[in-house]
Amino acid sequence: MIRSLYPTDLLSFLFFSRQALPNQAIARDSLGQRSLFSPEVFLEHWLPLKGWRHTWVSGEGGRLSGVVSVKRCAAPTAWQVNYLQAGDEECCIALLDMVSAAAAKRGVRKLFLRLPTTSPLIDGARRAGFSCYTKDYLYRYGGERGQRAAEAPEPYLLRPRSRGDEYGLFDLYNATVPLPVRTAEGMTLEEWQESRDQGSWLEQRKEFVLLFRSPPSPLPKEGRLVGWLRVNAARGMGCFEIMFHQLEEDGLAWLVNYGLMSLDGRSPIFCVVSAFQGQLKGLLESLDFEQVAEYATSMKEIAIKVKEPQFMPMRA
Repeated sequence: MIRSLYPTDLLSFLFFSRQALPNQAIARDSLGQRSLFSPEVFLEHWLPLKGWRHTWVSGEGGRLSGVVSVKRCAAPTAWQVNYLQAGDEECCIALLDMVSAAAAKRGVRKLFLRLPTTSPLIDGARRAGFSCYTKDYLYRYGGERGQRAAEAPEPYLLRPRSRGDEYGLFDLYNATVPLPVRTAEGMTLEEWQESRDQGSWLEQRKEFVLLFRSPPSPLPKEGRLVGWLRVNAARGMGCFEIMFHQLEEDGLAWLVNYGLMSLDGRSPIFCVVSAFQGQLKGLLESLDFEQVAEYATSMKEIAIKVKEPQFMPMRA
């Protein structure tokens, strides 16, 4: 039987977690294998903001055999699975089928799931309708701390992201992200905005844009947007990711160094790299970063029922 998670499931869940595989689903905004009873998740479950997270358990007679939890992305039309424990492949399929059914009822159009490429649940996710569209690599920094970044080299300018940058970021996304990934994550600006990670309650997030000014613009903060740096920090850990277009090696290395500087004092520090970012992947491997994980990123489109128009008798 599959049902919603109850507060009374606490003891059963803790016992199950010790016996079963660890959480297999990793969200891009929370690289740690976060417990369902961590402060962030507890707030999402039990405070009044209903609809941010949904969790189901599988089991009989107080004994659990599987748990799945989903969290909404930037909009309620997209969910990401960021907790998945299952005793076997069939249990995994049943849990993900429940997620799909619940998503269809709530008007969710896309489900995202990220699993380690070595996960025993990969085949179960595929049988449940999830298709892998890219891979992500996790790199851990092992170099010296106390990095300091100078001003961006000419003709670049780095500044905090503003609301007016959204169209420029979408142009950057279209120029740098391959078609299969854009098909999964969003072909229009609205779709892409909806599928982006929402972030967690206790997370500190900063975003920066890198502008190319050639010829130098007379306006201090104008130029062509060629880079996007996102920095996340939570519970002592730091992580950053970069989207960039036609950056020279020195410019990209400077952007990586700025990400490290922004997370100075955090440990460990990670960088997430997509499979199509070969230049960044090679650069990190030459800068004291070590690849520590590889993830298969999958998506499932949900069929939504659309009400057909009905004819009504016309009254005079």
